[in-house]
Amino acid sequence: MKLNEIRTFVAVAEAQSVQEAAHRLGLTQSAVSRLIQRLEAELGVSLFDRQTKPLALTRDGEMALAHAHRVLKATDELSDAFAGAAQPQGLLRLGVAHVLTAIAAHHPLDRLRAAFPGLTVRLHSDWSTPLVEQVRNGTLDGALVLTHDAQTPPDDLDAVCISREPVRVVASAELAGQRDWTLPAMNAVGWVLQPDGCQYRTAMGRAMAQHGPALNVTVEGFDQSLLLSLVARGVGFGLAPLRLIAPTLHAAQVRPLETPDFALTVAVWLLRGRFTGRIGPVFDVLEDSLLDLLPPADEAPLPLPCHSAAE
Repeated sequence: MKLNEIRTFVAVAEAQSVQEAAHRLGLTQSAVSRLIQRLEAELGVSLFDRQTKPLALTRDGEMALAHAHRVLKATDELSDAFAGAAQPQGLLRLGVAHVLTAIAAHHPLDRLRAAFPGLTVRLHSDWSTPLVEQVRNGTLDGALVLTHDAQTPPDDLDAVCISREPVRVVASAELAGQRDWTLPAMNAVGWVLQPDGCQYRTAMGRAMAQHGPALNVTVEGFDQSLLLSLVARGVGFGLAPLRLIAPTLHAAQVRPLETPDFALTVAVWLLRGRFTGRIGPVFDVLEDSLLDLLPPADEAPLPLPCHSAAE
């Protein structure tokens, strides 16, 4: 049986007239009669007592009408659930690169919670490369990731570049003020970095290779806040994009150093899955909040003072 047959049956039952139902539905009387006859043939019962005026339901017709109302109500609810005006709700599976967790869990998360109170945000932190693959295979609805400045996400993903951020060498205020630091001198003290696979670590390893010694990592970990706390204590030197670490607890306790023999810029991308459906507006709000938080660099001076380092 078809929905148009059920809708026509309900219209005739409510109007108690084929002629009036045809008028309400914008159909001919013969079309309405055919739809009712098809539904009766499919159900194997007579729905109306055609000897009465106005048209009356049979006992089977009364039972069918109750079921028909439930079917149409469920159909309308299904349609409303995916209507453009429907408020996004349910679970949002959002991947976030390790270094971006402080940014994502700050103002953008507050904006999402305020705009979509029925939404549950599940944050999943990982390296950018596996996050991209999880968005591609549908495990995640979207992700906030980092790439090298010259790289772009796969063409089959909807991706927006939020910002490009220079990565700086950072140190405790005490270490920063001790001397003019060279990369080999910093390396002798040691580095506080994420494990192998981190773009910052790979770039610094290449820079140190030009000076001879291998990269001296004294402490490694995934948590950016933990790494910054260790740098702030003087355990070693770290690497960070200053604007991306600004919301963290220890950002104000570290100082960036000028390092002419090390340069790295990363790009922040917001990825959307192929089938975002009715949660699409969530990504619009997320994109706007990230762009507000990370305006073009020439509009937002770096939040921390710089100290010089010797070449």
